[in-house]
Amino acid sequence: MFVGFLGSFLPAFMYPWAQQKISSSLAGIINAFTPICTYAIGILIFQVKSEKMKVMGSLIAFAGAIVLIAFKPGAEFRAEALYLLVAFMVPFLYGLNGNMIKSKLSDFSGLQMTATMYISLLIFSIPLCFYTGAFQQIPISLAKGNAFYHLLALSVLGSALAMALFNILIKRVHVLFAASVTYLMPLVSIVVGWLDGEKIGWNDILGFSFILVGVLIMNGVMKNKEIEKPQ
Repeated sequence: MFVGFLGSFLPAFMYPWAQQKISSSLAGIINAFTPICTYAIGILIFQVKSEKMKVMGSLIAFAGAIVLIAFKPGAEFRAEALYLLVAFMVPFLYGLNGNMIKSKLSDFSGLQMTATMYISLLIFSIPLCFYTGAFQQIPISLAKGNAFYHLLALSVLGSALAMALFNILIKRVHVLFAASVTYLMPLVSIVVGWLDGEKIGWNDILGFSFILVGVLIMNGVMKNKEIEKPQ
């Protein structure tokens, strides 16, 4: 229940609330802090080993995310202090959640953990739906069009299935590599936009290159090797 509350319930409310007063470009850059927060929390609290190559890779990938987001046409940066603080708390919650799953919940399978998380969150979600009148909106959305079905697809694919895949992944790889899937979100947006007719700019190519190199370094595919000289 606790990891579900930290990793799903709170961010689902905090991030949309914060985006009311911060620009989408700034929100994207803040979200890209997730792998760095995850690794830092792992080192400070969960005894994760600090490795220079992983730190370097995460910083390179983060730089790539900034290039992708900050240099896109029409990007703007605006924020109010309180909303900015709340937005910065979300990567911290994600990082804490990922480390807890990796270090404390290894006995659960990814699917078991996901099912337990979302079932336990009903304790908070159902009263909140009654309080906000969300249940009353269902027949209205059904009568007016496909909004309810779009929301249902987003919930199943974008939340439940994505969380299950993440919980499965984090048990098999380093916690930093699992968190680095955050860097793939802008890349997916670029591909979807390109398929929809949008142009790919120089910042997209450069940012993609930085992210790819950073993730490869984090995963140990690219690393420095000492060359022994013959005696």
